[in-house]
Amino acid sequence: MIASSHRPQIILSGWRPGWGALFLALLLASVAGFLFAPWSVEAKSIAVLHGICAQQPSHSFWFGAERLPFGSRMTGIYGGFLITQCYLLVRGRFRASGIPSLPVIGALSLFILLMGLDGLNSTFDDMALFTVYQPSNLLRYATGALTGTTLAVLLWLLTSNLLWRLDCQRPEPVVRHVGELFLIGLGLTGFGWLAMSDWQPVYRLLSFVLVCAAVCAMFQLSLAFLQLARRQENTARRLNDLAGVATGALLCAYGFLFFVSGSRFLMEAALHVKELT
Repeated sequence: MIASSHRPQIILSGWRPGWGALFLALLLASVAGFLFAPWSVEAKSIAVLHGICAQQPSHSFWFGAERLPFGSRMTGIYGGFLITQCYLLVRGRFRASGIPSLPVIGALSLFILLMGLDGLNSTFDDMALFTVYQPSNLLRYATGALTGTTLAVLLWLLTSNLLWRLDCQRPEPVVRHVGELFLIGLGLTGFGWLAMSDWQPVYRLLSFVLVCAAVCAMFQLSLAFLQLARRQENTARRLNDLAGVATGALLCAYGFLFFVSGSRFLMEAALHVKELT
């Protein structure tokens, strides 16, 4: 009787529901679904991101007759976000949770200010009002990419401080010094050069990368909010501890993109316009 009464506890303590496998299967299925869906890459990527970007043709980068799914500024934001996160991952900042130094914080804040000023100037130009300088897609991309770096650092800090147990976090700064921002800037420059190159062989790759960047950003936000909603902050020791909530966060990211894109398509159909901008 004693053995049988302890048996359920023993089974449950070692039992794993296979969330990691489910997460991986969902991720691979969604990637395969996007790649092999019977529409052009342009149509698929624009549809997926239709709800989070104005996608103005005049503000977009073109590859012949095809355009990237994001406008130039959003291409910079999400491209910069993904490049910065990849940099932090490669540099081993996986569980880093320290706040950067004041010079780094100042630079990241300046990035947001620059994009705000350029966005305001661009909006005035769209409204045929006075502008300080002539807007360009190059400036839209550059200021967007810098802001994407700031967004990536903020989200990295949020998730590192929220997900991991305090004894599993590393107190080192997410970005150690301003020089690292220059290294990230090299990646932003390379990505921007490809986006503005009109080189047809990279069009499909860039479109797919931008879709992945958007999903990654929504996934990270969903992961943080789900942990807060479950009151499970600072409980994870290893990745496997997050497999279940990560599956839910990925579904939330897909659901959000589907909802906002579908809503915009419905509005365009109701208003009988080809594309709302």
